[in-house]
Amino acid sequence: MKREFVAAAILALSTVYLGGCKKAEPPSPIVQKVEAAGSGDLSQSSTKSISDWFNKHQALAKEVKNDCLAVRDSKPATWRDSTEGRVCTAAVSSTMMGNEPIKTDDKKY
Repeated sequence: MKREFVAAAILALSTVYLGGCKKAEPPSPIVQKVEAAGSGDLSQSSTKSISDWFNKHQALAKEVKNDCLAVRDSKPATWRDSTEGRVCTAAVSSTMMGNEPIKTDDKKY
């Protein structure tokens, strides 16, 4: 009886321990580019906080947006939940904010 209890306890603890592990994401050149530019570790950052950072770094956001558009169609459906997916979503949303001046034809009426 005692052996069965010990075995069950070990099984339960190992299940909890292994169940809490998160699969490591493969390295991403896009994420590395943004982290090298001074954003800090993005692995635990929300899309909102990354977007806020990109709002202060619009030139980099435009570069990253172009990089993301080139790779996003080749990624799996869960890609948006990855660090690279959150970075790309933030880059696209922060460059669509309308921060660029409106171009007119310069006619005076």
